[in-house]
Amino acid sequence: MPYPHELESWWLAAACRAAGSDDHAVALQRLEAAAARLSDQFTVDRPSAFRDYAADPVSLAAYGILFFPQTFARVSLVIGECLDCGAFDAGGEMVSRSGAKPNFLAPPSASAPLRENNYFETPPPIMQVLDLGCGSGASTLAAAMMLPNPPLALHAADHAPGALAALRQVFEDCRRALWPMASLTTHACDVRADAIPGLFDLILVSFVLNEIFPDGDVQHAEIWLRQQLMRLAPGGCLVVLEPAGTATCERLQRLRNRLADDPALTIVAPCPHRLPCPMLGANCGFCHDVRTWRVPDSVNLINRRMFRSVHDLKYGLLVVQRAAPAGNNPASFFRMVGPMNRDKGRLVTYGCCGDGTLRKIELMTRNLSRTQIDALAAQERGDRLRMVNPKLLGDNRTWRAEALEPVAKIKLQNIECRTAES
Repeated sequence: MPYPHELESWWLAAACRAAGSDDHAVALQRLEAAAARLSDQFTVDRPSAFRDYAADPVSLAAYGILFFPQTFARVSLVIGECLDCGAFDAGGEMVSRSGAKPNFLAPPSASAPLRENNYFETPPPIMQVLDLGCGSGASTLAAAMMLPNPPLALHAADHAPGALAALRQVFEDCRRALWPMASLTTHACDVRADAIPGLFDLILVSFVLNEIFPDGDVQHAEIWLRQQLMRLAPGGCLVVLEPAGTATCERLQRLRNRLADDPALTIVAPCPHRLPCPMLGANCGFCHDVRTWRVPDSVNLINRRMFRSVHDLKYGLLVVQRAAPAGNNPASFFRMVGPMNRDKGRLVTYGCCGDGTLRKIELMTRNLSRTQIDALAAQERGDRLRMVNPKLLGDNRTWRAEALEPVAKIKLQNIECRTAES
């Protein structure tokens, strides 16, 4: 999904106001220093207490131009994978917390009474979404864009009033064009406390865990995550994203191991199994996704002299569903945990496989067309594929497949679980 031009235009207008110029290029040039400081804070300095970027208009606008689109894209990718896996209920169809299954895309019938902005004969169920540590709302609004079109009740919680004010304004200004069937409630609070009552179909924890708990603190982070899991409606999902770093991602892997032991929970992502993470302690790096995206023009413009890495989206993720596991994936199903490399007549990558093993995976390319090779080489770290007729080689750690097939993407009209065997 491309970054909505309505959001880019909104933040460009905010940048012009903050910088005191109606010229976009001039305004973004004046925001470069603030954007660079924020970039260092988020990636290099990693302070124990993060500065409130929303405390002044210049920092807020710099964040909105450089970081808001990246967070929006990352969360969109992860929610898309949740939908692709049939998440949000145990049977593969999205439900609301009332238990009713909404018909998202049903057209209005000729006999149905129409109300303004409402094509439903009876009020559809409302999907409840909670974003903890929402900041200025990139993850909140990504959820509003990515989820199919029932009415959405968005709840956004953060301690920074300036960030919440920005979220409320951008939500209202873009509501008619982007999320006409959503409502928004903001909560100024400490997200470490259970201050927001109710059950939720989706809870987002986007780049927050590392801010509220030190990276080495697994115990308190687990207690807090389990509290959030108890706030999920049956079939609901907890989505956690973290910066792609050794400390942050390895903690997610350890948390994932502990939660995978709970028979009432399903690990939706990143793992295609519920066995112990094979990457922990294997001296092979940490589990994270790397995705390319279409970088918005405003991001390229503010970054033209900073040269920050914006073309690849890197992040660690953990998606847990409040539902009993439906079954095991076959060993031939895997998630790429390394890049796809071309190497002397073959394609080579590494995969976390459905049987809980970490394997080298190779495919000989002599019988493939250039188009087929290019398509497979374009697969990215985090993509899910299956091996066709794999053979375990003599080293007992490499699968050689006759073909590699990306797991089919679902259509929103038919939200069902599509595994490698589908």
